[in-house]
Amino acid sequence: MEVLEAIRTRRSVKRLTDQSPSRRDIEEMLEAALWAPNHHFTEPWQFHVIAGDERAKMSEHVAAAIERESTPGDEAAAAAATKARGALLRAPVVIAVTVCVNDDPVLALEDYAAACCAIQNLTLAAWSRGIGSKWRTGAMCLYASAKEYLGVSQDDCVVGYIYLGYPGRNAVGKGRERSRDCIRWLGWNE
Repeated sequence: MEVLEAIRTRRSVKRLTDQSPSRRDIEEMLEAALWAPNHHFTEPWQFHVIAGDERAKMSEHVAAAIERESTPGDEAAAAAATKARGALLRAPVVIAVTVCVNDDPVLALEDYAAACCAIQNLTLAAWSRGIGSKWRTGAMCLYASAKEYLGVSQDDCVVGYIYLGYPGRNAVGKGRERSRDCIRWLGWNE
């Protein structure tokens, strides 16, 4: 698949089958991620590949922490724990992408942006192999217990969880037109 075709056709896949991509495919996707642009070649990212029973173990670890830290009868916390229990079970492979946050705000922004580019490379490499992906953020990126389980500092940033697997039936959304209204040409003479 050509690069522009992959960019134009890639979609977040809503439902993934239980069939896991091969380790070789995952390694090639991670290799693509490592080629993302990053300022001064800092390579600020870490990739945590979560598969098999480890998905349920991490989900349970996070859910148990939510329950421990909540007030009895807190319905919002109970709902969050239930959601966390199933969070990583939506795909056969999940890759958590983290960045060690730099004290310099400019470098911190550059590192975060580089990790986002790495995620884009990874999802495009997956799509080119017929493997679906979905980049998830949300509360799982903020939970101290999730960072603890991943073995990263509480100051680190979880940029997202990349769900990987093969698309289920009718799981890939239709394409849509993109507005060109966001493009401004400054100093262009044509």
